[in-house]
Amino acid sequence: MSVDFSDDHGDWLLQVVVTDPPWYENCYIVQHKATGAQAIIDPGSNADKIEAVVKANGGPVEAILLTHGHPDHLGALRPLQDRLGVSCRAHKDEDMLISHIVQYGKSRLGLTVPQPQPVDYFDSGAALTLGGQSFRAIFTPGHTPGGVCFDFGSFTVTGDTLFNQGLGRTDLPGGNGPLLVQSISGLLEQLPDDCYVYPGHGPRWTIGEAKPWWADMIG
Repeated sequence: MSVDFSDDHGDWLLQVVVTDPPWYENCYIVQHKATGAQAIIDPGSNADKIEAVVKANGGPVEAILLTHGHPDHLGALRPLQDRLGVSCRAHKDEDMLISHIVQYGKSRLGLTVPQPQPVDYFDSGAALTLGGQSFRAIFTPGHTPGGVCFDFGSFTVTGDTLFNQGLGRTDLPGGNGPLLVQSISGLLEQLPDDCYVYPGHGPRWTIGEAKPWWADMIG
């Protein structure tokens, strides 16, 4: 098993598997400690490494979750679905991107990305659970039309919405700069300062650290 980083968050264990170059995307494995149930968030590449971690943990994988549908965040999705027999969950506004991911991967990045299936799309405000315990998907469009951040209480996985002193690009199809600014401002308003932020690339930080940085960014 090869975990690059792990954190204990009370009811949850969070593990980080940094996927292959050139993007070094953070794939997150969240485990509900009381039941052992696991969710994989954004399996960008290297299905073998991710599978080894979840199998070593020993609990059932209930779902694979996507913060958004870019190829560097779901390159290993279909192989993991086939091996683990689980569905993928994403916001319904990512349907157009995910349904064309094979063509997108080839034309934009020169990647061969297998088509995910099945994909279980949810709406904003949908009730999500892992091991019977609730968490939420905060709708944060802007980097992509259906981008979300997964909030587990003491930590939030933000994908490419918000990085440590950075934000996602908006010059790709479906990107919207003003909308992303609104999404980040709203995210920071509704989460406590001690909440940890785990982005799609790079190191973690906290909401309390992000707020003054963001205030300087938007003037």
